[in-house]
Amino acid sequence: MHLKDDELVSALGGHADVSALLAATYARVTTAVSFTRMLTPLGNYFIARPAARAAAHHITEETDVPLDAAVVLGLSADALHIWSADPMLDQVGEYLGHVPLERITGIRATPGRSWQELVITLNGGHEINLEARGASHALAAAFDKLSSASS
Repeated sequence: MHLKDDELVSALGGHADVSALLAATYARVTTAVSFTRMLTPLGNYFIARPAARAAAHHITEETDVPLDAAVVLGLSADALHIWSADPMLDQVGEYLGHVPLERITGIRATPGRSWQELVITLNGGHEINLEARGASHALAAAFDKLSSASS
């Protein structure tokens, strides 16, 4: 489905396994060849994306967090939901799964230009480093609000 950044929360919340979303953002896995995204769309689809997909598969094996080269992250009151995505086309793909909030100890967004660094810290200290655009700061703020409310 084709969704702009500001449409993610309303369109994805309330689907089959997803309760109402508080925030959502497009995110992508970064690799050493991520710079090829800027060369051409072919650089993105034939070099950067396959490398990011391999890195995402490795992260999934280590952490059980379902990732793809690019995803949509949606935060609900009880979980971080994940869909495959193509941010270049504002395209949201299949639902990959969720991570219960009990497994997440922190979400941090670093201010930047169009893409910002987004770090998800899991129990045990494992960090997942992504780049996110749009409402990544809102995702981190919503997580902080949920964390402080449950404390």
